[in-house]
Amino acid sequence: MDIRRLVAPAAVAGACVAVPAGADAETIYGTLTGPGGANARLTLACERASASTVADASGSYRLTVAGRGRCHLRINNMPEPGELVFVYDEPTRYDYEVTPAGGVARIERR
Repeated sequence: MDIRRLVAPAAVAGACVAVPAGADAETIYGTLTGPGGANARLTLACERASASTVADASGSYRLTVAGRGRCHLRINNMPEPGELVFVYDEPTRYDYEVTPAGGVARIERR
């Protein structure tokens, strides 16, 4: 018997197995505008995972974390806990206007 006839169907079947819910990495992304948006540091803190990144020179960012649900987004030196965001199984866009106020970053959703 030809081994390729056994291996190829098994490989295709294995590729179709679903990943359990919660094991996926979920993403938020967006643009930060205003004087504090370009090159801003971002931290996304969720119940079981966290992630951080730096926005690019135009203020675009993307954060990916394991799991979904309620999370808090902090930009630069924002006080705890930060802005409440929801991470879903589909990538979700969050755009903000970032302004420094008294040395602390403030954000307003656009």
